[in-house]
Amino acid sequence: MINMLAKFSPYLLILAPLFSSTGYVRLSETSFCMDNCSIYYLESETGDFITWITHLDDLDMLLDYQDRFVTIEGDTVSCVECAAIDVDSIELSYDCLYPVYCFADPCGVSNCPSYPEAECVSNFCGGCWADYYVDGEWIPCNSTPDCVDLTAIDFGDCDMPIGIGFVNNSCVSISGCSWVIDSVDYSNAFFETMADCEAVCSSVSSESSNHPPIRIQLVQNYPNPFNPRTSINFSIETFHPTSLRIFDLSGRLVKTLLDRTLSPGNYEIDWDATNNTGQKVSGGIYYYTLEVGDFKETRKMVLLK
Repeated sequence: MINMLAKFSPYLLILAPLFSSTGYVRLSETSFCMDNCSIYYLESETGDFITWITHLDDLDMLLDYQDRFVTIEGDTVSCVECAAIDVDSIELSYDCLYPVYCFADPCGVSNCPSYPEAECVSNFCGGCWADYYVDGEWIPCNSTPDCVDLTAIDFGDCDMPIGIGFVNNSCVSISGCSWVIDSVDYSNAFFETMADCEAVCSSVSSESSNHPPIRIQLVQNYPNPFNPRTSINFSIETFHPTSLRIFDLSGRLVKTLLDRTLSPGNYEIDWDATNNTGQKVSGGIYYYTLEVGDFKETRKMVLLK
């Protein structure tokens, strides 16, 4: 085990943590609490909620662990409306009982742009991600967004800050209601800092970064978790044979939702939690995979019962 928190906050020490647990770190899509205690939570391997978790000194620290299988220790704290575990130590854990089915070796389909020399280690329990190490030390690997002109995109009238983007030939802070507009997910077009945006977009003029065409893109299903029905949205840019399939936790095919050639456009497909024989499936974790030509992407969803 590697104590990951020491890298981020070496000064945080609690001699006798009151809580210890293992599970997946999840980012909450919706919460009735609306405070720093209800942004992240810990989920069991079977998709059950365990506890809210936070790190009040540096909440963004938990972002590097999102969807990874970890062991945490910490003390209970209260925020405005919710209580959570204030994480004192966090470690990647490879001791999961139900290893996630991998559709491809993560080290064969990913890379670390910021550290090309890093050693890739497949982490099949932690969501089939690839972890990277330099001289034996874990490093975060975040891909750099492309410069996308967001001038013509209306993200809504909400006051929620959603990131820094390229608008009217300059980098600005953008507020809105969501990163998903007309079933297109623009989250990868945002930067964490103004400096990152300017570094990528400095040589891009408004003439060369026009509103992008429809891309092959798979959006997270909604609602998620769900019962008994959920919607899956995706977009394609050219005529291609297209398939959308549901798999269970062990990788077995559950349902083929789509398998034919589609024209360019945005699509929404519903799944009613039945298999290919029309029978209702049990609650738990499922995966949906979109294949369009050589493009292939898989996302996770949770069916509640």
